[in-house]
Amino acid sequence: MARLTLLLLLLFTGLWSPAQSVYKTPSGKKYHLETCKTVKNVSQKITLQEAAELGLKPCKICKPDVVPVQQNLVNKAKGESKTVQCKGYTKSGTRCRHMTSIADGYCFQHRPKE
Repeated sequence: MARLTLLLLLLFTGLWSPAQSVYKTPSGKKYHLETCKTVKNVSQKITLQEAAELGLKPCKICKPDVVPVQQNLVNKAKGESKTVQCKGYTKSGTRCRHMTSIADGYCFQHRPKE
């Protein structure tokens, strides 16, 4: 009886449930169920956790389970506002008008080459 109770407890708390598999297309920014019409033979099978780590969003057609999106804070400085005006200058010598959230303060066009 104790084993059955433990098994039911694990089942209901989600600790024992297997991870749902979803599919990612090579160029896609979304993840899909196996039955979705956008999934083809070239799609890669991944877990919901991997989909979250890749920053993928759920497909609006097949509506797979939603995973919490983890923000990538690698390029974002702590305590900084969300966006700032780019520090770069255009060819004509005026200040760039793009807003950026990248910590170094430059937009995608003016980032220094590494």
